[in-house]
Amino acid sequence: MALASLEIDGAVEPLRRAYLACLERATPPDWSEPEGIRWALTELGARTPVVPPLTARLRATTADNAPGWPSTHFTDIINDLADHAQAILYSQFWRVDADRTYGVSGTGLDWELDWTAPWEHLVEESRTWSLLEAFEAPTGDSIFVAPTWIDRADLYPER
Repeated sequence: MALASLEIDGAVEPLRRAYLACLERATPPDWSEPEGIRWALTELGARTPVVPPLTARLRATTADNAPGWPSTHFTDIINDLADHAQAILYSQFWRVDADRTYGVSGTGLDWELDWTAPWEHLVEESRTWSLLEAFEAPTGDSIFVAPTWIDRADLYPER
C-alpha cells in the first residue's frame, strides 16, 4: 500500500507477483494482504474494479471524500453487485456528522466464504450473507455503507 501511496509505478509487476503468490498459498481474498495488494494495483492503475451501473449511480461521497453509499440503498447495491457476478467480501458502516466520518459498529455477523467453491456459488453465498447483514445494518440519513467486493478475475487472474 505504501508503494501505491508513493506512486511507484515500477511496483506493479512485483505487486502482481505478490498477489499471485497469495492466491497460490490460498490466502483468502478478504484478508489484509491480498486486499492491500488489490488496493495498491488499483491506485497504480493496474487494476480496474468492476462497478455495475446502479451501484455507480447510487454512490455518494461522504465527508473527508470517503467513498460510500447511503445505507438506505444497501440491499439494492448487494443485488446489483451479485447480479453482475461480483462477490462481496464484507461491508463497513460509517456515520457522517458535521462533515466528519466516524466508523459505526456493524451487525456482528461473522461469515466466511468457502473459497474452493465455484465462483457462482461464492457470489450467491456472499449475496445471502450480505442481505442478512443489510437486514440488521445500522440505518439513518447519516449512515453510509462501504462494501468491499471482487470480480472473478481477482480470484482467477489470467497469468
